[in-house]
Amino acid sequence: MLVAGISGATDRVQAAAIGAQLGADRSGVDGDTPPNSTYTDEFGLVAGLQGEFGVAHDLSLSLQPSFVQIKSGVSIAPATRNGSPTEFDLAFDYVSIPVVVKFTQASGRTYVSGGVTVDFLTAATLSGQGPDRDIKSAYTSTGLGALLGFGVVFPAGRTRLTTELRFVQGLSNMHTGSVSEATGALAPRLHSSGLQLIVGTLLPVGRP
Repeated sequence: MLVAGISGATDRVQAAAIGAQLGADRSGVDGDTPPNSTYTDEFGLVAGLQGEFGVAHDLSLSLQPSFVQIKSGVSIAPATRNGSPTEFDLAFDYVSIPVVVKFTQASGRTYVSGGVTVDFLTAATLSGQGPDRDIKSAYTSTGLGALLGFGVVFPAGRTRLTTELRFVQGLSNMHTGSVSEATGALAPRLHSSGLQLIVGTLLPVGRP
């Protein structure tokens, strides 16, 4: 009976799967706010691959290397009463590697996800006043974040189509701590945060 129970549990473990994902995020930065300034969230792109394998009944581990854009608007109040605000746009490009645990519900039709992301900065640009400026040196090259999401699965033959709404919060300070506002750092402590809507495909590989 014990052997039969273990064999039955193993059969219910989800097979490994690979696929792609594409989405958008409504993201920005928060933390220290320069005097008379505000940050606004903007839309960016999320695109990448995903690999998934079952580790237990209704539990799977997913690795999702992705390209992620984080964009934020910065508005600085005018120095005079009748002046116009100064508007900037911050854009950050990352290679992000989320490590995600998925808890499947409703016979595999929905899931709750949680995990961490390791992010590698590839570009940072400040625009809006004159030529665009490369400000990558003002920000850390690596970052750490946490995520929490809810997804819905749509079976399509052997392929599974997924749609996930995810909240991502940066845990590490984006700013290097050694560069002034003039270089585009804008504040001594900044963290990224935002909502991501991601659609993806998963195709089983190996034994189902």
